[in-house]
Amino acid sequence: MKKRTWIILSVCSAVAIAGGTWANMNANKINANSPSLQEKVSYANESYEAQKQIADAPGATTADEQKLKELGSRAGELEAELHPSSAIDEFNEVFAGYKDLYAIESAYYADQQNSEDPAVQRVLIELEKKGALIAQFENQAQSQTLSKSDAGESLLDQFMEATSELNKELYPEQYE
Repeated sequence: MKKRTWIILSVCSAVAIAGGTWANMNANKINANSPSLQEKVSYANESYEAQKQIADAPGATTADEQKLKELGSRAGELEAELHPSSAIDEFNEVFAGYKDLYAIESAYYADQQNSEDPAVQRVLIELEKKGALIAQFENQAQSQTLSKSDAGESLLDQFMEATSELNKELYPEQYE
């Protein structure tokens, strides 16, 4: 190659390296200026508390209350990101919700045990099967060593699969 070609190639390479270095330095400055997740959570909680005082004050508008809800939601999301729940916590949350819905439905139909209505009898049978599923998973949760996250994840997967199968059995018209 000619001397001129080498000089042009060298200058272009030097410019490319300098550009890459300059871009990296700017990225590091940006990262240095961005707050950590802990700082974001702290700021979100402070913003929520400040907005709560505004929303609780006399003469607060619907927009103030909506902003409070949004800030509370954002603070909760950041808190969950900072402290992610374990698989067993996730199972316990899902399972507790299922049990709560079962308890509500059971309480509603508790005084209709002797009803002759076929629709009520169908619901009572559904409740019996759901209760058996709950008892099965309560026993499984107690018998497993739940210190492992894999055990909680496996239990959650099994519960979701079992509820799906039960729903297919109880409500076949929805799965056609």
